[in-house]
Amino acid sequence: MRGDRLIHFQLLLAQAFDAIALTLTNASGFSFTPISYAGLPQTPTAGMMMCINDSATTSGVAQPGGFNTVMVFYTGTDWKVM
Repeated sequence: MRGDRLIHFQLLLAQAFDAIALTLTNASGFSFTPISYAGLPQTPTAGMMMCINDSATTSGVAQPGGFNTVMVFYTGTDWKVM
C-alpha cells in the first residue's frame, strides 16, 4: 500500500472512531429490539448479543418455544441467556 493511501485510510479510521466516541458519549443506553429465536443470524459470530422474545428458558442455553424475553450471547457454539 502506498504511503499516501495508508495515511488516508488511517484518517478515515480516526474519523470513524471519533464519530463512535461522540455517539457513545451522548448515549444513555443501548436498545435491542426483541426478535424470535428463528430470527437469530444463521451464521453468528462469537460475541454477538441479541434479544429474543420466545425463549423457553431464562438461564443456560436459549431454547425456542417459550414466552420469555431475554438477552442472549453467542459463545461460538450456543446462544446463552445472559
